Amino acid sequence: MPNKIGSLFLFLFISLSVFSQDRMILNDQKSIPATEVWKFTSDTYTYSGGVEVQIGNNGKEGALLVQLESSEPTFYIGGNVYLFLEDGNVITCTDKNVRSISGKMIQSYYVLTTTEINLLKKTKITDIRFRINGNETQFSSPTGFFTAHNKIRRFGLPDKTYDTVTEIKQVFN
Repeated sequence: MPNKIGSLFLFLFISLSVFSQDRMILNDQKSIPATEVWKFTSDTYTYSGGVEVQIGNNGKEGALLVQLESSEPTFYIGGNVYLFLEDGNVITCTDKNVRSISGKMIQSYYVLTTTEINLLKKTKITDIRFRINGNETQFSSPTGFFTAHNKIRRFGLPDKTYDTVTEIKQVFN
């Protein structure tokens, strides 16, 4: 009997792992399939240590969510965002002024074309470059240009990276 229970739990775990998919809530409250949220690390954005990046499939094209914690709710991620790829390509995401704020989390959404999604399905994202706009004070989180790296820091262990290619393929196939 214990063997059957163990098998059942293993089946449920595998089923949930394979069939569960992360979701992204767009600014219009529509929920779409998406990658997990990747926390890219930044040595220069010291307030929260990095930026959270997620890519969703809205049916026709892709949606890029860039979000981070800020001390000031009037700050926003604005201007172009750049996705640097392992093969040297750079995807430029143009600011469409689609933003939201949730507590201390400032969020901006960008559109990814079908061509850009196809490129992301072949090549890993290594870095993201973004700009935080606002009136910085000596007591606020910083503003300006920042670069965050696809790096998972683990205390006492070698750094790892997110497998962005596999996740994007799963969301867009």
